[in-house]
Amino acid sequence: MTTSGEEPTSVHAVEPVADSRVERYIVPVGAVVLTTFFAILFALRGSIASIDRGEEPEWTQQLGWSLAMWWTCLPLLPPLAALVRRFPVGRPHPWRNAGLLLLGTMTAAWLRHVVFSPVVVVLSGVADGQASAFARILTYFTVFLVMVALLHAVHYYRAERARERREAALARGLAEARLAALRTQLQPHFVFNVLNAVTTLLHADPMAADRMLTRFAELLRVILHDQAEEHTLERELDLLARYVELMQLRFGDRISVEWHVEDAVLGATVPYLVLQPLVENAYEHGLASRVSGGRLRIAASRVGDQLALMVQDDGVGLVANAETRTGPAEAETNQGMGLRITRDRLRQLYAAQSSLVLEPPPEGGIRARVTLPYRDARTESAASAT
Repeated sequence: MTTSGEEPTSVHAVEPVADSRVERYIVPVGAVVLTTFFAILFALRGSIASIDRGEEPEWTQQLGWSLAMWWTCLPLLPPLAALVRRFPVGRPHPWRNAGLLLLGTMTAAWLRHVVFSPVVVVLSGVADGQASAFARILTYFTVFLVMVALLHAVHYYRAERARERREAALARGLAEARLAALRTQLQPHFVFNVLNAVTTLLHADPMAADRMLTRFAELLRVILHDQAEEHTLERELDLLARYVELMQLRFGDRISVEWHVEDAVLGATVPYLVLQPLVENAYEHGLASRVSGGRLRIAASRVGDQLALMVQDDGVGLVANAETRTGPAEAETNQGMGLRITRDRLRQLYAAQSSLVLEPPPEGGIRARVTLPYRDARTESAASAT
């Protein structure tokens, strides 16, 4: 196989999006905690004042009254939250929005005093005559102002999370588009090479060419129907076996094929048609020109947390004797296109966790080695179902 080198390739995956369940409850829970905190403080203050006056403190009654007084602030929280969402302090109208929020906060404090003070009297049975109306409204205004500040923090936190989600979605969409583009490049290349092989065989063995064309049509129908970017190694080997059968119709007994695949890795997840370009290169550029024929070896095994795939032939080997790898220099050649596309797909899917290396084995020929993270499709499917 006359090839130039290919550098090990790989890519970073997109970070997952966090669950937003906490975000949905942080405002109502925070409001209840805040108002309860103020209620306890007021209950303590009232009870201590009773002690200072030489009276027996009525802890339960004081706490009930304080809770009724502060929890009746909660119905005004949703309108304030809507106001913060509609007019957050920030560009392009920071001063206008700040003024509107102050006005809204003052209105909420006034409504709390006018509308809900009688409700507190009914609920607690205690008249609220310990402070003036102005002092009450100012107190509620302060509390609502703190709530508005907290609502702002939550608003901008959510805005930041939404921005991160949009960026992640865009990155994911871009990655999927690039993978789709790479795949559309791979399929015409694959089709052209097989049809070229059929044309070559047409005059020498028309019957074999006819069988090859029929089986190629069946294989192409399967490939065009399957749109998944990844599938199991078992499925990959099934498609590869059909391709090898096609090539054997062309080369006959001149080329022997050996399969060395561990049963335990058949459920591993691999990129769609990751092996086909490597086998195609072995046939076209390593073994086709050898009149005496040759041997093709296809292997798959697990090495730690990596899946190791290998395609090796004993054909003409690399142009240079030294170890080399595929790279951009051969990108424009038919020989390097499949390798380049495979390299780019690995980079897109697995970042630095994957590699594609071509090297000359001691016995001659060329050996293509692919490593990628080991993921068992059946385990992932079971985990996602629970």
